[in-house]
Amino acid sequence: MDKLIDSFGREINYLRVSITDRCNMRCIYCMPPEGILHRPHDQILSFEEIYRIVNTAVMLGISKVRITGGEPLVRKDLSLFIKNLKRIRGLDEIALTTNGVYLKEHAFSLKEAGLDRVNISLDSLLPEKFLEITRGGSLDMVLEGVEAALSAGLYPVKINVVLLRGFNDSEIISFAGLTRSRPVHVRFIEYMPTHLGGYSYKELFFSSLEAMAILDSLGELMPIENNRGVSVAKSFRIKGFHGTIGFISPVSENFCSSCNKLRLTSDGCLRSCLHSSKSMGLKAAIRNGASDNDLAVLIREAVDSKPRSHNLGAEPVGAFSEHFSMCQIGG
Repeated sequence: MDKLIDSFGREINYLRVSITDRCNMRCIYCMPPEGILHRPHDQILSFEEIYRIVNTAVMLGISKVRITGGEPLVRKDLSLFIKNLKRIRGLDEIALTTNGVYLKEHAFSLKEAGLDRVNISLDSLLPEKFLEITRGGSLDMVLEGVEAALSAGLYPVKINVVLLRGFNDSEIISFAGLTRSRPVHVRFIEYMPTHLGGYSYKELFFSSLEAMAILDSLGELMPIENNRGVSVAKSFRIKGFHGTIGFISPVSENFCSSCNKLRLTSDGCLRSCLHSSKSMGLKAAIRNGASDNDLAVLIREAVDSKPRSHNLGAEPVGAFSEHFSMCQIGG
């Protein structure tokens, strides 16, 4: 298989694919209270168009795909789409990021279709706090989704916790406790600025280092060597615990030197960095009659345009150059 190498020598083998900008939650760090203006359906890539892009990207060197949103489970026929993706030779892994609300309903069909693993966003274990953070989500439905994912065998089941000062920093011990008896992987993620309404970045930011200090009371955090290739998470295990604890620190610890990702937005723009507005218009190219070779050229151009680093470290905490919603870009 060919390899996609960017201008800084990084191998790009991971494509995040947003299939919708719609979501059934309005989390405080992702959307303003009033929500966002969703794009019309005809501006969103069809599954057939996404398949063409993924197939071309795999021929160039992409080997892992993660399906994201918005909330991907709000889009119909996702299992059939995953089944079709699974037929692409050279695509080694298909993963899904979800808020878990509809996961109980779909976990077994997704596994049967060929989904390999799942990440579940869960930012509080307290019903009233979860309701506040998500602006209306059901904690019980998400927890049922976690159990369904485990029962379906979507291993490893990862639980993503965005650290939010004043909201869930008091629950860090509780989240880590989930790994005591269950084979789940809890990952604490530093909040990145998106300029979304109601809260300032300084108010919400809570660093991984602060979280690690709190976890000292549970026992020694023993580092785990990553055997799955590039990972942005630093993972640990506590003696006697079944699961693991990880930290993703894009602000306090820049890991851009090992970044291996491209991002395809639901409206067909290929971005080489979450924090860059530069993109390649793959939807427009397809709808204007582009061949697979034409798509390959655009994908390589996106890789060549990948910056050395995001701009978070170059700005004062709380400053950021671009307004966007994570559900619009696929995180």
